[in-house]
Amino acid sequence: MNSYKFYKQEGNQYIFKNQPVFVSVLCLFFLIIAGWIFKDVRILSLILIALVVLIAINFFTKKFIIDMDRKTITGKHTIFVPAKTYDLKDFTNFHVLATKYMGFITTNVILSIYFEVDGKEKHLTIGQALSQKGIQKMVNETEDIMKINDSGNEHNRPL
Repeated sequence: MNSYKFYKQEGNQYIFKNQPVFVSVLCLFFLIIAGWIFKDVRILSLILIALVVLIAINFFTKKFIIDMDRKTITGKHTIFVPAKTYDLKDFTNFHVLATKYMGFITTNVILSIYFEVDGKEKHLTIGQALSQKGIQKMVNETEDIMKINDSGNEHNRPL
């Protein structure tokens, strides 16, 4: 049995652990700005506080589950979108999106998984990190769980 950094295993279900550090840093940043401008721009400060509450609620409702018994992946990235479930056989690829500040400082990296369902491309967001190194570890663990690199797998790709 493997021990994963980003997933919690319950039987043959792998539940993605939400990253509290990233969310905490983001919320703390917004709260500091809200406190700093509270006397001068009270409405903007209250909007920032409401945004922090929304981010916190979203943190607890977000889920990403790989079920190897049913061969499905279920994901819910925000409170505004219902949970979606896709078959592992519909998996096409991973996608990494890096946001850079001033063209060279990485500020946010997002990992998504893509599926092709009825000829249409669908995706679920797996997680976020501040560096591409953290995202690569997420990709490696997700591939390991999905057994993508095992021989005989239709999605096997050479390393």
